[in-house]
Amino acid sequence: MQTTPNYHYCYLGAIGWDHPDWAGAFYPDDIPAEWHLNYYNTLFECVYLPYAQWHTATPEALERWRSDTLDQFRFLLEPPPTADSDTDGSRMAILGDKAVIADPRQGPTLLWLKPDTPLRQLAQSLQALEQSTPIYLLSVSGDLAQLEQTRILLEVMGY
Repeated sequence: MQTTPNYHYCYLGAIGWDHPDWAGAFYPDDIPAEWHLNYYNTLFECVYLPYAQWHTATPEALERWRSDTLDQFRFLLEPPPTADSDTDGSRMAILGDKAVIADPRQGPTLLWLKPDTPLRQLAQSLQALEQSTPIYLLSVSGDLAQLEQTRILLEVMGY
């Protein structure tokens, strides 16, 4: 019997969803800032959040983030600088299975899209990786053109 692959094998996203240069270019002018995550998650499957951002978010904000995103969406959380505190654990619990600690020493597989990353090199890197675990492709700069080119590459490669 053949197993069905996971719905999302490659998750594409950026560091954060609020980039000033995305106003008008990505986010429609007529949507309020509090709807940006909801809009972002319709086109991207994940977002990387620095520790300072998710650690200081209120429980209400975290609950709103969780409920405003699709089931398959993932929040890649920068690991805490010290051992997990009860506060960090409770914040991650609010995000539920959408929270993924982005510790490269123990998984998951992160590929950082730098502004000068050639698509050919990215394609070769993807082909060389184990296909049974999710891969997270994250734009360092939030370059919308690069994100769109990467999305097309993933489609062409069958991801």
